[in-house]
Amino acid sequence: MLQIGSGKLFQREAEHENHLRGVIYTNLKLRREREIETDAGTILPTSNLGNSLALVYEFSELIESQENGPGVLISHGVDPYISDFSTILSFALNCIATPDYELTDRLLSSRRSPSTPETPNRLVRRVFDREVWANHDDEVNFISFVNQLIGLKRKTFLGVMRAIKTYVTGMHRISDDLELAYTLLVASVESLAQDFDEHEATWEDFDPKKRTKIDRALVSANEKTIENVRTAILEIEHTALARRFRVFTLNNLGPSFFREEVNGLLNPVTREELPGALNIAYRARSKYIHNLKQLPKLLTMGSSFSETCRVDRETWLTLQGLSRIVRHVILEFIRRQPTIKKEVHDYHLERSGIVQAPLAPQYWVGNVKGMDRNSAPRKLEGFLSQLGSYLLKEPGALVTDLTAVLEEVENLIPTLKKKERRPFLALYFIFNGLLSEENRMPGLRKINEKYRGEISEPSSEAAFMNLLFNITPQWSFCEHQEVINRYFKTRDNKQGFRAPRVLEAGILLELAERYRDNGSIEEAKLYISRAVENYPEHEGLRLFENEFFENNDQIRWENILLADSNKDNANEA
Repeated sequence: MLQIGSGKLFQREAEHENHLRGVIYTNLKLRREREIETDAGTILPTSNLGNSLALVYEFSELIESQENGPGVLISHGVDPYISDFSTILSFALNCIATPDYELTDRLLSSRRSPSTPETPNRLVRRVFDREVWANHDDEVNFISFVNQLIGLKRKTFLGVMRAIKTYVTGMHRISDDLELAYTLLVASVESLAQDFDEHEATWEDFDPKKRTKIDRALVSANEKTIENVRTAILEIEHTALARRFRVFTLNNLGPSFFREEVNGLLNPVTREELPGALNIAYRARSKYIHNLKQLPKLLTMGSSFSETCRVDRETWLTLQGLSRIVRHVILEFIRRQPTIKKEVHDYHLERSGIVQAPLAPQYWVGNVKGMDRNSAPRKLEGFLSQLGSYLLKEPGALVTDLTAVLEEVENLIPTLKKKERRPFLALYFIFNGLLSEENRMPGLRKINEKYRGEISEPSSEAAFMNLLFNITPQWSFCEHQEVINRYFKTRDNKQGFRAPRVLEAGILLELAERYRDNGSIEEAKLYISRAVENYPEHEGLRLFENEFFENNDQIRWENILLADSNKDNANEA
């Protein structure tokens, strides 16, 4: 948000300027009583006397002039800006800074968490001290850092901010979960490596154990097949993650890491030790994620601030050592990036409080514009969603008139392949089947004569059409099972469609009734149970399951699933 509010990404003039102000709670103490001004806002000290933990943050928010449309944005308020700025302040000056007083107070307290052996201030130097004094060089470097950060290209800025936030969150977790803290510190650099190391995977990067098995399986294949298989695997697999993390870290170490920065440090890692120590750190991250493996106790003893320790003849980075490396790498990466004053970038979906959500079907299901051979699954899904709400008598439920869409479908159907045509046909027949005979589309008779046999074949579309019109399909039980299983397996595929839960439970109950009518009670119970577990919130369905297990009554899906809706209507009448 800081980059957006600065106006760097605007393509039009700023329409509003809002002077925002908030409080950052911190252990940082400024040595001067005047403000520190950056391109991301200004901080002012409150008082260096007593135990004041507050800085005042001010930001001049710019709002770009808006094109004609619904609503007018006046301001985002100070919260998104102060949240980002306090994170940057905490990272850049190695301190605690947050708009949350209680969090700051807890992190700076001397209380030890029940799950950690030491307080944070005995594991990492400076960050958790009660007072962290910023000297003149700190202030100058902070201004330079923030201005460089705001000047980054948008893609780089977003990646860097994710890394900084992850680093700061990791430092906060030192107070209650050392393994999670260690993992987040590694992850902050790993995210940058995966976004910006420009790595091109080779077959040698692939996991050696998996690579060996695949190579053995391909031993009799020709070179072209081998190359195609390897290429396909590399396109879908994350390869050489540990190596990429290690190489990226080593490539972003400045000369000062082994020189000026080590003054006063205990057991800083050496150049020769570092590659192995980074591999171990990444391994520790993986073992925590997958097995909740704890860090060696030697790493968590605290108080000495040693940057490395030896565990089973291996050099490990302590939290002190790892945090210094990670912070240095992120700072160095930022320092090396080019900056620009203006950039063409559509930031509107990146603003605070903006969430993308799918539109309700009534806003698009009846729209003819843009329809093509790939539109059928979404149109059918949207209409079934409306129909499910209508059957359940949900408030505001409506069913869109699809006449215009289906007129286009009549022209489109003959040009389609059978698989592409099927959801359009189901939509056509379902919609027309809901209308009175005099209101049905003139082309229905012709479509019915030509394609009725095709839509009656076993398919997911036919299953729902049969359900809605109470048609018992002439499929074998095996075919019926396969249709249902295939529907649930493919409903979220690109060319699949998802029906509402009430109809999904309906097709399961329909097959259960076929089994009951055939005398196969155990199979009927199986599909009733499956319906319950795919529509667990429906109380009536759960009650029916219990009753059926006792009396094996006829299964009428609409009486079971729509009973509450019908009861509500009767009460209203």
